[in-house]
Amino acid sequence: MDRIILVAQQLAKEGKTPNTALIKARLPKNTPLPAIIQGLKLWQDNPNKEINTPTEPALTGATSEQISGSIDEIINSKIAQAITPLKEEISLLKAQLETLNNRIAITPTETLEE
Repeated sequence: MDRIILVAQQLAKEGKTPNTALIKARLPKNTPLPAIIQGLKLWQDNPNKEINTPTEPALTGATSEQISGSIDEIINSKIAQAITPLKEEISLLKAQLETLNNRIAITPTETLEE
């Protein structure tokens, strides 16, 4: 329950009105909705409740930048992995085009006109 209250407090500090959807988005996927609703009600009853500092990265404001940074790194890595074969294929096609252009340049124009 403390985890849910911490998330609600964090949302409030960000200037957002905590609701079940915003809280659920910041919690692990297996968190049941009734628990979120109950935690939100507890927060509404006492928004300034003192709770021990969380150790989970998802609940600490300082590490949220690190999390988004690592997500960016993961996304960039996946993009690079997806693009690499395309770059290789483009290089191969360029080489084939150059080879064809060289063959055309070497072939006498009379042969091409026939």
